Amino acid sequence: MKYLSIMSKKREFANDMIPGNTYHPGEYIKDELEARNMSQQELARKMKVSKSEISLVINGHRNINPKIAVLLELALGIDAEIWMNLQVNHDIDLIKIKMRDSIKKAKISKSKKEKFKKLVAAA
Repeated sequence: MKYLSIMSKKREFANDMIPGNTYHPGEYIKDELEARNMSQQELARKMKVSKSEISLVINGHRNINPKIAVLLELALGIDAEIWMNLQVNHDIDLIKIKMRDSIKKAKISKSKKEKFKKLVAAA
């Protein structure tokens, strides 16, 4: 009996799930600096940008743009594409979270909510 109940459950795939939380790419920069025993000021100097600009990115108040991604690549040796992918994935996850929360708050039938959830997960 247990086997049948497990088999009847709908399988979920990683691509179909909406994240509960998301991390700004600045968190990864912060982790990288800690691993290298490097200060934000040192990174700013290597990138030839102001310390405040680095601080804004690290604290999630400014997004990584292509220029910052290239400067991070030059300063840390981590491909610009990786930084841009982290930013794009973060942005997409934020949108999915907002859409999921909007669906939860919407005053529509449960069946329609389920349809919308599937659409959001597929996005």
